Order: sequence, then structure tokens, then C-alpha cells
Amino acid sequence: MMDDNLGEGLGGFGHKRSGRETNMNTQGQNQSGHDCAAKKKRVSKIIGGGLRQFSIIVCKKVENKGRTTYSEVADEIIAEYTTIQSNSAVSLDEFDEKNIRRRVYDALNVLMALDIITRDRKEIRWRGLPNTSVKDMEEIKALRAELIRKIGKKAAYLNDLEEQIAGLQNLMLRNQQLLASGKAPSQGFSLPFILVEASPHATVEIEISEDMRLVHFDFSSTPFRLHDDAYILKLMRHYQLLESRHVS
Repeated sequence: MMDDNLGEGLGGFGHKRSGRETNMNTQGQNQSGHDCAAKKKRVSKIIGGGLRQFSIIVCKKVENKGRTTYSEVADEIIAEYTTIQSNSAVSLDEFDEKNIRRRVYDALNVLMALDIITRDRKEIRWRGLPNTSVKDMEEIKALRAELIRKIGKKAAYLNDLEEQIAGLQNLMLRNQQLLASGKAPSQGFSLPFILVEASPHATVEIEISEDMRLVHFDFSSTPFRLHDDAYILKLMRHYQLLESRHVS
């Protein structure tokens, strides 16, 4: 029979094989694949489902006890299945028992990963199932809404960056075409820049500091707009696309 130290070597509730089990595995390799598959199918039928259903059984055992060990849980489950199978044509053999114990290992690992149970050496302690209150749900909903808002904001920022890159690439292509045709202007301006848009009849007073770092505009209460270089490049690209469509 396996002891409670099986998990200490591999972390969690791992497997530690005895010499007898190793001999059984060696003998099992000489058996036909059909017999091995048939036994595994029988074990699944005996324990009534996969790991999910078996984890529920193990979870209830640990919850009822509060504190227990791997061997105690495994022995009780095997005893219960032995009692059930004693009244049927199918009985548990050593192969079935070892597979059930492995299922117990797997189920305990699942419960420990979910923080439902904890382990202190050999002792397994019940922590409890997650208890989500109404307040917790509201906090989760608020957090979800905030994350969605942030994702939307970042997506809009990413879209803006993509448009800026497209505008710069379009400007580079335009400048290359002008240079190739010999129609390039003798002067230009560098990026970045700000464009001030006002009424043609507006009187604008501009004051610039000596270090050229501060600019003061006075539009005399007339409406005006400020546009950065990204906006202008976007407009240029938009109009060029419209022109290409009209030409085609």
C-alpha cells in the first residue's frame, strides 16, 4: 500500500512507486494493449466518471473531516467501492485499487491548486469553497467595466498611432515622388508643428518669448482652432485617397 510520503518527492501529491509496483509495471508492459485498455475502461466505469466527478467525491470527504491525510481519504473511497462491487459481478483487484489511488492524488492536486485545501506535510486541511458575496460581485463588475474602459482607450490610442504612421509613410512617398519629378519645393518645414486656424478677417496678435519657448496668441475674441501635425497629415492622406478614387 502507498504511504503519505508519495507527494514529497515530486511536489503536491505526486507518485512514489514501490519495488512491487515497479515489478507490476514491468510485467504490465509485456501484456497486450487490449487487456490494459480493457482494465482502464473498467476502472473508469467502477469509479463512475472522470477526474471532475472524482474530485467532487474527494472534496466532500475532506470537507466532512476538516483535517485528514491522503491515505485516510484513499482507503475510505476504496473501501466504499469494494463494498459496492462485492454485490456485483465486477470486483476490485490490485490494478483497480492503484488507479483509484492515482485518481485521489490528481483530485487532491486540483483542490490544492484551487486553494480549497492546504497541505502541511502529511496533513490535509480544508479551507473552503470560494464564497462570492453580493459586494464582491459588484466589485468584480466595477473592475470589469474599468478594464473594458481602459482597453477601449488603449485601442483608440493604438488606432491613432496607426493613422499617424500611415500619414508619415504617405508624406514620405509624396516627397519621394516630388523629388523624382523635379518639382520638389525649395523650402519646407520640419515635424512636429502646430497649425493655427482662424477666420480670414480675424486680427491675431502674437507674442513670442526671447527663448522661443513661449508663444502667446490673442484672437480678439474671434473663434480659432489648433491642429497638430498628425491631424494635418491625416487630412492630406484622406484627400489624396479621394483624388485617387476620382481618377480611377
